[in-house]
Amino acid sequence: MKRGISNLFVHGESFKKEFRRQVRMIIVFTLGFTIAFTWRQTIFDLSLTLVTFLTKVKNSSELSILTSVLITVISLILIFLTSHFLKEGSSHF
Repeated sequence: MKRGISNLFVHGESFKKEFRRQVRMIIVFTLGFTIAFTWRQTIFDLSLTLVTFLTKVKNSSELSILTSVLITVISLILIFLTSHFLKEGSSHF
């Protein structure tokens, strides 16, 4: 009995398949996080420039808050559009 359970969890083909899938997922997640972290400052700086141009605000704290709000609103719109066009049963794609 003990050997059968060990074979199922450690030496079984389904374990190896699932382990590979989980390793692949963690690698993709890590690389995606690295890419997002790299682009974070660039997106913030571009948004800050746009907010400065549109509002003429000089206080750095206010600029930072307005920039974060702008990025949040744009992100929420993108999330909404993505979920709308990619929902199940949608004939958009």
